[in-house]
Amino acid sequence: MNKSNQYFLQIHLAVLLFGAAGLFGKLITVSSGAIVLGRAFLGALFLMTLKISIGEGFKIARKDFYIFALLGLTLAFHWIAFFESIQQSTVAIGVLTFSTFPVFTSLLEPLVDREEFRKQDLLLALIAFAGVALVIPSFDLKDEYTIGALWGITSGASFAILALTSRRMIKTYSSNSVSFYQNFIAALILFPFFFEDIMNGNQQDWIYLIILGVIFTGIAHTLFINSMKGMKAQTASLIACLEPFYAIILAWIILNETPTLRMSAGGLLILAVATYATLSNRKSKKSNKKTNITLKN
Repeated sequence: MNKSNQYFLQIHLAVLLFGAAGLFGKLITVSSGAIVLGRAFLGALFLMTLKISIGEGFKIARKDFYIFALLGLTLAFHWIAFFESIQQSTVAIGVLTFSTFPVFTSLLEPLVDREEFRKQDLLLALIAFAGVALVIPSFDLKDEYTIGALWGITSGASFAILALTSRRMIKTYSSNSVSFYQNFIAALILFPFFFEDIMNGNQQDWIYLIILGVIFTGIAHTLFINSMKGMKAQTASLIACLEPFYAIILAWIILNETPTLRMSAGGLLILAVATYATLSNRKSKKSNKKTNITLKN
């Protein structure tokens, strides 16, 4: 198999693993905070081992400590919101509402880069939220699916902040280093609050947490990063948009969660907007030499 095909298979496998990560929100019985504590700790442990094996150092500049602390806090909140969304509703609602993150990125990026606001971004946001309205069965705030969708949107918004902040650090540090410190600091922050909860998990919970942290976080991240060596950023972005499809199909097969016709229509609308926003954003930033890579779900 030539290198090009290897990179192509690697990124699809990585995106498949990212998509499957959401299923653990249903398979693991402990709280979303405890799931994230386990995932962040095991992910950091894997990335630390990887960094040592390839000879990467751990030194960071003092001035960057607070930014890494913010990244860790944001990652912790983002993952908790994501798993809370799935626990409150379904995998489909969780991943589809999270998929609004490219829209939030497009809205926030002009503020970060001090660029002129594009009217098309506001239009894309309105269309995306029309899709969210179709995904939600009702608009009753007492309905678990509605609450789950709101958590999913919050997850998407926080991931946009995470991606934009990570872009600043990726210019100075390797993607492995950025992801390691994100996970490590997230685990430190969550430890006092969810240690007792995670210790109350049963044997099956621990097995799932190890699988989630090592395979669906550490290995998935490594595959994604490595595939970028032989793939254009635009192609990688397009393939990454398949993550919700993988998640929904796996949830249908494994958890017997069948999306309704209305939910499917809303999901297609969200994903169409997210794909357009992602590719449009990549095109507008093609003058940048270094690819921005952030650990996904």
